[in-house]
Amino acid sequence: MITLYTLAQSRSHRSVWLLEELGIPYQLQQFERDPITRLAPQTLKAIHPLGKVPVLQDGELLLAESGAITEYLLDQYGQDRLRPI
Repeated sequence: MITLYTLAQSRSHRSVWLLEELGIPYQLQQFERDPITRLAPQTLKAIHPLGKVPVLQDGELLLAESGAITEYLLDQYGQDRLRPI
């Protein structure tokens, strides 16, 4: 099962959109920002040391950055869909 880690008010929406568009089952784990500093919580930093999102986990693979996640999802699950020619 794929898990997508996101942070409120972030650019993770494109990864969620792609998972939905490809019809891939996934779990969404969303974290809230600190209300004062607007930084990621320590629980997210346990997954990505800098608290960056999105982070995708697919089995043993843990992948950060939306561009890399997009490429991975299209390569593994895209079946030649949604990729520019």
